[in-house]
Amino acid sequence: MIDITGVDLVKFAQKVYELSMPQGLGFLHFTPTPLSEKEAIEIVELSSKMNGKIKLDMDYVSGRACKMVVWEKDGKLIISDSWYDHTDKQLKQLLSEFKIKAETISEHGCACNCADCRNKNNLK
Repeated sequence: MIDITGVDLVKFAQKVYELSMPQGLGFLHFTPTPLSEKEAIEIVELSSKMNGKIKLDMDYVSGRACKMVVWEKDGKLIISDSWYDHTDKQLKQLLSEFKIKAETISEHGCACNCADCRNKNNLK
């Protein structure tokens, strides 16, 4: 788990969106425009209303496979140490944007569909 306590979740949601690409039928809903601050605020507010422990829940947003969940545990905001359907490079880029240091970033599992995993498994 990676501690992101203190991060502005609205800006975090916008960066997650920026680093995410359309997947599958998401191409039908893809919009090339950035996620506005208003849209990001709505996502954060809706996430918190759905489940008090989840502070940000982004699955598909405007066709982009964001696949990011931020939850609260023991007063800290945490995310997984891998980012489903994203490369480790994208996760490192996201973390560096907010000056977050992660000790280890785990390798993606067998179901991951990110570009690195597809190349590694010869699934282009």
